[in-house]
Amino acid sequence: MLKGVRVLDLSRLLPGPYATMLLGDMGAEVIKIEEPGRGDYMREFIPLVKKDSAFFLAANRNKKSVTLNLKSAEGREIFFRLAGSSDVIIESFRPGVVDALGIGYEAVKEINSGIVYCSLTGYGQTGHYRQRAGHDINYLATSGVLSVNRQRGGAPVMPGIQMADLTGALYAVIGVLSGLWRQQREGKGSYIDAAMTDGLVSISLMPIAYQLATGRRNDNMLSGALVRYNIYLTADNKYVALGALEDKFWQAFCLGLGREDLLPGFMALAVEGDPVFEAVKEIFKSRTKEQWAEFAGAVDCCLSPVEEMDEVLSGDYAAGRKLALDIMHPVEGLLTQVRNPLQGDVVPVGATPPPVLGQHTMEILEWLGYQADEINSFRDKGVV
Repeated sequence: MLKGVRVLDLSRLLPGPYATMLLGDMGAEVIKIEEPGRGDYMREFIPLVKKDSAFFLAANRNKKSVTLNLKSAEGREIFFRLAGSSDVIIESFRPGVVDALGIGYEAVKEINSGIVYCSLTGYGQTGHYRQRAGHDINYLATSGVLSVNRQRGGAPVMPGIQMADLTGALYAVIGVLSGLWRQQREGKGSYIDAAMTDGLVSISLMPIAYQLATGRRNDNMLSGALVRYNIYLTADNKYVALGALEDKFWQAFCLGLGREDLLPGFMALAVEGDPVFEAVKEIFKSRTKEQWAEFAGAVDCCLSPVEEMDEVLSGDYAAGRKLALDIMHPVEGLLTQVRNPLQGDVVPVGATPPPVLGQHTMEILEWLGYQADEINSFRDKGVV
């Protein structure tokens, strides 16, 4: 789908690399610009597979790695040669950093008016928070997501995945694809200001709508307030999720159990002492997770075992959707990864392994027209 599109990836850690990996999965040529010597410092995060971090390897397939010192004049000159023949640039520095380096959007569009330039940050390029440091937990707090993600006792709970990072990455990809369409249709470039906190606010449209309409926080329906839409402990101290939100699913659940007496409890609240809630808790504790999986396969009532991460890729769902992707890495060996979530003609079959630091530097410099003596000089000076 994106064959022939060249993306320069100046980002590090998770949000930008995940975005550019998705673009690479769709066929784009992604050139990852890394600091000489160290590279993207997510390479160092434990656990290591052999040399590189499992986290780095998970988010950087289908890319080439070029080491480049963007603080040097020669490094910037190499960057501009690359930028002149690229379609997309993604960066994730704090606002103002790329301009201070002399490689911001205004500078790049002077040599490539059709460039799609995406800045992916926590709080965006404008506003009172633009220069604040932050991580996922901070963006979750600022966006209000933590306020609606609560334990039964009322304390906010951190999600187990980096929601802000990954949501921001997805919005960045949407912006880039829109920019590429404009580039193709109108011959014009685009600047995209993608803020991770903005993305979280956007996906919070339902609790925000509830708050605006009622003046109250949305503590009902989908937040664990209902018996029919909740998480329950099993006999073997594991968990299942019941999502019988519609009446027909609640009926199927009750009748499947042979508990017609629970049918009137469709609107029962999940509060201690409520007879329906207490009965349903005891019912779930009477069977193991595996037994409930069998029940879910036989009774169409929106019931799902809560799978552990070590069960996901080996489970029936992943097998049916072919979610596991095996890639042979020249240093790390065989890597099993989660494939791109899209199927069909958008994503080509196959993938290249995450790059070794600087693996493609020589290839790219030679392609840009640099001679051997120039490249050796760059090495001596620490430019690459």
